[in-house]
Amino acid sequence: MTDGAMKNSKYPAFPLNQRKTRPVTIKKYSDYLEENLNGVNKLKRAWRDEDDTNSNKEQRKLLKQKYVGIVGKPKWAKITKDQSIKVSLDDEDEDFDLLKYSGNLARTKKGVNLAKGLIGIKKLHNLNLSTSSCGKIVKSVEFHPTSSLALIAGISGRASIVQVDGFKNEKLQSIKFQKFAIDCAHFTVDGKQFVAGSRTQRNFYCYDLMEGRSMFVPVHHNIGQTRMDNFCMSPDGKLIASCGKFGEIHLFTAKSKEWITTLKMNGAANSLTFTNDGKRMYSFGEIGEIYEWDMNSRTCIKKFMDDGCLQGTSLALSGDNQYLAAGSSSGVVNLYKLPCDVNPKPDKTILNLVTTVSKLSFNKSSDILAMVSNQKNDAIKLLHVPSKTVFSNFPTTSDNVGKINCIDFSPNSGYLGLANNKSEALLYRLTHFENY
Repeated sequence: MTDGAMKNSKYPAFPLNQRKTRPVTIKKYSDYLEENLNGVNKLKRAWRDEDDTNSNKEQRKLLKQKYVGIVGKPKWAKITKDQSIKVSLDDEDEDFDLLKYSGNLARTKKGVNLAKGLIGIKKLHNLNLSTSSCGKIVKSVEFHPTSSLALIAGISGRASIVQVDGFKNEKLQSIKFQKFAIDCAHFTVDGKQFVAGSRTQRNFYCYDLMEGRSMFVPVHHNIGQTRMDNFCMSPDGKLIASCGKFGEIHLFTAKSKEWITTLKMNGAANSLTFTNDGKRMYSFGEIGEIYEWDMNSRTCIKKFMDDGCLQGTSLALSGDNQYLAAGSSSGVVNLYKLPCDVNPKPDKTILNLVTTVSKLSFNKSSDILAMVSNQKNDAIKLLHVPSKTVFSNFPTTSDNVGKINCIDFSPNSGYLGLANNKSEALLYRLTHFENY
């Protein structure tokens, strides 16, 4: 795509190096009582000399050494090579100032397997606590792939970036796209941009988080795309796949946003999902057929009918590529064990929803499958994948989550985000998982 094909509208970039911290005064015990190395308590001095600060530091250091010599170093303070946390971002790369500002991810998880029956879940303050500009209907919520950020977008045409902490959820940036109702928005795999699409336009927008500017991406009418409200990013960071009309699936490059080609399936394509390496794509259509595509040759290598399906509406693939979940207009969710033959039977059929399944999503560790219908209040269920049973304690009658339009798990499953029709981006903490 040429430079002239994009129209840039500048917004103020993130205050990457201007974060202000409130000074905290900690009154130390040593201000009241000083202990010498022989264990004799002394009264607080009437005055302090300039040398006192250094002498106090030396005294504390000697006391620590004495304590370790007598008691020993506690286990929690011993850090081995294997336990050290590896940070994937290069500290010298200035492009990632935003990610450093927002905090990097700890990537450890409890060793205990997730138990079935009841799930540990806690309601936190809404993600859009500091902003209500996304409109009455919030259509998208997504966690950043490498930092503790979240993207919230709605039909008002405004997208917001917030810092996820569960308490303030401070707004970092808000971007307004003129005359553009956002129906779908996703971060790119590298986390440097997000793409926003609408059901009313074939064109779409891309926002660069590092440069703080939005880019209008025109799509030629000859391509045949009329809307951009149902698309996904390939995990390898190469493609954007969008559901079109008459069974068309349009492919764009994730880097330049140029159109590459269009795939074709029988019936309208309603849902798309990729394998974790981006080499395969599955599509699900209105006649209930599931297609498997080879993304190198861009050809269909297998297709099969979803068992008992009248109209396919939603599709999700587990992060370990072991399970494929297919939701239909009748509320039935079929769970298939992969790889499967040309006429597979579901490993499990879930009948907990009674209206159209609009969204399906696995968490990163493939322990949980979230199933949602946007046609009924509180129509959400969480499936414990290893046992194929639904958690019975969520949602409760007091949760009142409304009609859910979008659902997402944070990268390490510590948080669950829900976008609903009540101007809310709900945030829950999954207590089994230690980290964001």
